[in-house]
Parts: sequence; structure tokens; C-alpha cells
Amino acid sequence: MPTDKTDAPPGASANAVRPRILIADDSRIVRASITQHIRDRFDIREVADGEAAWQAILLDASIRVVLTDITMPKVDGFDLLARVRSSKVQRIRELPMIVMSGADEAAERERASKLGATDFISKSADAPEVVSRLDVLVRLTSTREQLAETQATLESARTVDPDTELLSLAFFDKQIGKLVSYARRNLTDVALICVRVELSVPGTASWEGELEQRIKLVGRALAASIRLEDLGTRSDRTEFVVATQSNGLAGVLQFAARLRKVLENVEAAGPGVEVWTCIGVVTLSEELRRSAEELRAVAQKRAAQAQASRSRRIMLGTGDGGASGVLDAKPAEAAMDIGLALALIRAGRAGEVVPHLPGLVEQINPLLRLAKQQKDLMAQGTTTPGITEGTHAELQGVPR
Repeated sequence: MPTDKTDAPPGASANAVRPRILIADDSRIVRASITQHIRDRFDIREVADGEAAWQAILLDASIRVVLTDITMPKVDGFDLLARVRSSKVQRIRELPMIVMSGADEAAERERASKLGATDFISKSADAPEVVSRLDVLVRLTSTREQLAETQATLESARTVDPDTELLSLAFFDKQIGKLVSYARRNLTDVALICVRVELSVPGTASWEGELEQRIKLVGRALAASIRLEDLGTRSDRTEFVVATQSNGLAGVLQFAARLRKVLENVEAAGPGVEVWTCIGVVTLSEELRRSAEELRAVAQKRAAQAQASRSRRIMLGTGDGGASGVLDAKPAEAAMDIGLALALIRAGRAGEVVPHLPGLVEQINPLLRLAKQQKDLMAQGTTTPGITEGTHAELQGVPR
């Protein structure tokens, strides 16, 4: 059984954090001798065989250096070295491994070197030499970890904007490319929602030096309002884009409307600041040949069109008009379903539904035919299972 020895030297603080060294040797005398040499500088963990050493390395991330013998039961030093250097975990794979050997063990030293041993120490080495070797390797490990943390921080900075907590534009486009590819392979849909933001303050309040900070607050409000599986970015100074998997245009418009409600809240850009949003929407199903960047460009154009016309509409279902690049204002024929039509009518926007009436009537014809059949059965005194008297009464208003 491995044992932890964390006794602090006389006069040292019991809470002092010291680098942890793992000693793997089946000889208790050897372990005790090495521990006696280095216990004033390091925290010691001892194990009696290679298998116990391997388990300690797997589970104890605080181990900074391993001192291992070659000849041990269960798993010897060679196998332990091979396991460490072939690990898929970077922390383990790069762990410094010092092999303890005798002066006449040249063949073993050569084999251990080929397996990735970091250094060699004679079992008869004096205390200053052992401590010096360990100090160097502990510093090496610490430097390597600090470098890894710095690289992770830089990578995070390249993918996430710390001011808004949204993705950087370059990383957003990269992820959208993957999302679009997945959607094409699996016959699903993707929607991009572009939101252009305008801010205003009542009265004579000054914007001097405040606009950028206010826009960042809006970005944070947007980041907090989208789901973990959605993607969001700041695409321009006062513009944001959100990508989401789509299960229908009505759902996308509801999502866009919810984003508008969140961003136009009086607190989104700070107290007393009014937020106006102009929104454009595009879906992959409109044009499957478009790339991720092209889809984003279309959503941005639609949002710009909404802003130019001072429209509260969520612009959708339009295409780029020929060589001029001007948006075609005519709605796409396939951009309307029953749910969306009913939502627009309830919102007082029936005029937007009129161009789609032929297609909508075709969609509901089967439902009207079923209602007429039920009405005819009711007139004949026939009762259909599952149809209540209330339903019969409501069917009276179905036209023939």
C-alpha cells in the first residue's frame, strides 16, 4: 500500500506547499534513505512496486517528479517508463522520470534512456546531488505547466471575446462551417439571426466615451440569453449574429423575437439607455449551396435592410438580386407555413400573409375536408368516436 509522508521539517509551516516526489522502490531501506536526504525540501510519496506507482501517477496530479527503481514486482521500472511515455494525458506523458541505478548497470541505463528516462541517479548518491537534480526537474515541470496555462489563456482569448463573452468572429465562422456541414449531412436546417443595434438616451445626455461600453453590455445580455448549443458573435461595431439549429421558420422567428425582447429591455445597455434592434434571418434550407460565410452575409444584408427602412419587421425569405447585389423585396414562396401565418395575423400583419394564401390554402385543404366530413356525419346523426358535443357545435361554422 502506498503511503503519504507529509511531515514538515522542524520550524516549517505545516501548511507550506512543497513539490511532491514519488519514490518507487521495493526496498524499504532505499526508500527511507532517499526520503531522509530530501524530506526537508519535498513532500514524499512512497510506493513499493511499479503498479502502485502507475496508479499514483494516474490519480495524483500533484506529483512533480518520479524516482523509480528498475527491478520491482508486478510492474518493473521499464514497463512503468513505457506506460508513462505512451500516455494520452499530457501531464503524465511529460512527467520527469529519474531512474535509480547502480554504477555497473550500463545496459539498464541505456534501455531506460531509450524508453524516455529523464535522468539517472545512483542509489549511493549524496544528499546535495539528489536535491540538486530534483530542484532542476521541479522547476522544469513548473515552467512547462505555466507555459501550458499561458497557451490555454491565449487560445481562449482567440475564441472568446472577454468584453462580451461571445465567440470571436473568426472562431464563430469556423464553428458555423462545421454546423452547416453537419446539417447538410443529416438533412437538418440552420438559421442565422443578425441583430443590428441602435442606442439612444433621452434628453441631452452625452455619449462621450460611452457608446462602446454600452454596446459591450448589450453583447453580454445577448450572450446570457442564448442557449449553450447556440453560437453568438459580435460581427461589427453595433451588430451581432446568432446561429442556431432550426426546426422550422416559426420557431426561428420566435427565437428572434425573444432576442429582441431581451435586448430592448431598459437595462440591456445600462439604466436610461433605449435599445432599438433591426433583425435579419436566413436559413440554410433557402439555399443549400451557400457557404457559412455567405449565409452570414445574407443575414447581415437583411438586418441592414430593416435598419435602412426603419422597419420593425424581422426580415426573412428574400434573396440577393442578380449582379447588383441588391436585396429582392419579394417574399419567397416557400417561406410561410400555417403557424407563421397565424402568428402574423394575430400580430396585425395580415398583409404579409396575403401573397402566400394559395400555398396556405393548399396546406389546410386536407383539414377542411376532414372537418366537412365530420359535419356531414353530424347532420346524418352519426357520432364519430372521440368527437364531443362541443366539437360538433364548433363544426357548425365550417363552410361547405
